[in-house]
Amino acid sequence: MTEHPNAIRIRGLFAAFQTRDLDAIRSALSETAVWHFPGRTGKLAGAHSGHVGIFGFLARVGELTGGSFELELESVIANDDYGVAFFRGRGRRGGRELDNPTCLKIRLQDGRATEIWEFVWDLYAVDEFWA
Repeated sequence: MTEHPNAIRIRGLFAAFQTRDLDAIRSALSETAVWHFPGRTGKLAGAHSGHVGIFGFLARVGELTGGSFELELESVIANDDYGVAFFRGRGRRGGRELDNPTCLKIRLQDGRATEIWEFVWDLYAVDEFWA
């Protein structure tokens, strides 16, 4: 059985994250995409809009973790409108370590991500890590 084209696109997006391929990330996201990151006190919490906002958000992840942040993609499911990526996010910051099961719900249109909602297993720990 073959994977849905949107699942393949999401796997490609994660590969681009891992290799820091900015052109591939840019082409995978619509210009008006919004990435919603959970939390109240974390420095990443909130909605990050458009390429400028999302690339700023991704750069901030690297800055705050001294480049230690890593993703381990576990599984992807998708249909014509949405995809869900299950992964682990790991990083180090200020003597603390993050190892958190995470899920992205991704809305896709015309083969590009238009909206991303990030859901984390332990919101309190994640919010504290990024605070």
